[in-house]
Amino acid sequence: MANVETAHTFGGLLKKIRLEEAKIGLRAFAELIDWHPSNLSNLERGRTRPPADPQTIRYICDALGLTEDDPRRTEFFDLAARNGVAGDVAEAIREQPGIPVLVRAVANRRLDDDRLRELAEHIKKYY
Repeated sequence: MANVETAHTFGGLLKKIRLEEAKIGLRAFAELIDWHPSNLSNLERGRTRPPADPQTIRYICDALGLTEDDPRRTEFFDLAARNGVAGDVAEAIREQPGIPVLVRAVANRRLDDDRLRELAEHIKKYY
């Protein structure tokens, strides 16, 4: 079984959910997402980078049985982008030109993590 220490990586989280919740073996899951088992194994072991394509990440989340409102979907995007912008965020920036304006406004205010979470909750609730 995947341990808690490995769950903080894209591959570790994938393996943890695949084994503990989806209860599906590596080969069967690889077939389900149309990957070669060795590629999935390398991803889960941190030997390869996570996918950058947002649709691929969504496909993996769907195959794991994660619902649209499951916060771990966002976690997958964030983990995939450890050294860059998450694919879903980059996609949103391309589709909505106002997002960079919002990001700059937030950055200029230098909000701490708690205030950023409050702002995100406010947006979710009222917009």
